[in-house]
Amino acid sequence: MAGQVVECSADAEKQAKIGQAMELANKIAIHFGLKAAFNYVGAVGYGSGHPFDKAECSKSAEGWKEIQAKYLSK
Repeated sequence: MAGQVVECSADAEKQAKIGQAMELANKIAIHFGLKAAFNYVGAVGYGSGHPFDKAECSKSAEGWKEIQAKYLSK
């Protein structure tokens, strides 16, 4: 989902979206270990490099906002 949000973003916003994904990776590393963080970052890369239906961008963005509110606002 985070990778799709990166791909759905305007070029000027992509770096910030990647930064948010990496912020979550840091929290995953702290709480679940480096292997889990590595798997998450791999999934972000897959999501940003794998073809998907761009009609789903709004759904991905909403899901990513929920994840950010739950895990990054603390």
